[in-house]
Amino acid sequence: MALTISVYEKRGLKRGPALTDANFAAVSTVLVIYNIPLRATGGGPLGGPTYQVETPRGLENVSWCVRVASPRHNAHDFWVRDGETHDVWLSPR
Repeated sequence: MALTISVYEKRGLKRGPALTDANFAAVSTVLVIYNIPLRATGGGPLGGPTYQVETPRGLENVSWCVRVASPRHNAHDFWVRDGETHDVWLSPR
């Protein structure tokens, strides 16, 4: 399964332009520290703001924390479950 994540720039209280250079990682918020880069398809300059992010093996049936980042924007961490759809607004640095 996979997550569907749409990534946009945050402009005050409004959604700004689509971000086509987002990257994703599974991150830990407890004692065991991990930061696993995730493979995403879609998105990019031709695919728009919507990415299909593969769920890491072993995390299919549990909640886990994903980090969405962009080179010019602050990262955002949030909890997900396999198969969910999310809109993420990243604030500029």
